[in-house]
Amino acid sequence: MVKQRANGMTLLELMIALGLAAMLSVGLVQIASAAASSTRLQRNQAQIQENARLAITMISRYVREAGFNPRPWDVNLPEMGWDGGSIESASINSDRLVVRSWSDRNCFDNRNPETDPEGLPAFYIRVSSFELNSSHGLTWECRYGPSLTELVNQVRRQGLVQNVDSFQALFGEDTNQDHVVDRWVKAGHWNQATGISGVRLGLLLSSEDRVSEPVKYTFPVLDATARSRADGKLRRVFEFAAAIRSKTG
Repeated sequence: MVKQRANGMTLLELMIALGLAAMLSVGLVQIASAAASSTRLQRNQAQIQENARLAITMISRYVREAGFNPRPWDVNLPEMGWDGGSIESASINSDRLVVRSWSDRNCFDNRNPETDPEGLPAFYIRVSSFELNSSHGLTWECRYGPSLTELVNQVRRQGLVQNVDSFQALFGEDTNQDHVVDRWVKAGHWNQATGISGVRLGLLLSSEDRVSEPVKYTFPVLDATARSRADGKLRRVFEFAAAIRSKTG
């Protein structure tokens, strides 16, 4: 009589099946981990790009508006531009950029409720300041008023973008009034503030999450060197220039 094989798996077959299942599970885990890492990297790259876009757009706007003169025929109207508050190395890895402009809109971008003799919103002085705080955030402070002695602080160092490791500024000076920048200098190193026709700004931005091995790096940001922490975060340098309206050819 021929013996029939009992139903089920032998121990060897079970061990082989478990080994194959383990190999398959490891492969799936690696694929899922790689997909998650790729998604995290893309998300953090997009975040850095968006933070840079926001900072560049806002600062460039205030720099351009610094050259606007609501009454160009009035020789007694004070010229706006760079404020004496712009200084080099206001804190570690941060300059301070302060710009003044005439505007009929306050710090909240609302029309001035005060009116001129023609019944239109009056032009007041708006002073905007940008620098880093101790938490690596690029901050914005804004004051608004009818004169430099009557400014009201409407925005008190509001966070503009986070994860900024360095903020540097160079000022373009037109030394012979031909509407061409002759040299780039740090804040306060110019001959006359009225000769400044634009600014170059450098930002070193980092990601929110760790995306690589923790290694220290150095980054050139305009004329400065910023050293990163070994935290595994993604970092990128953004440099841009903004010209004061009416002061460039």
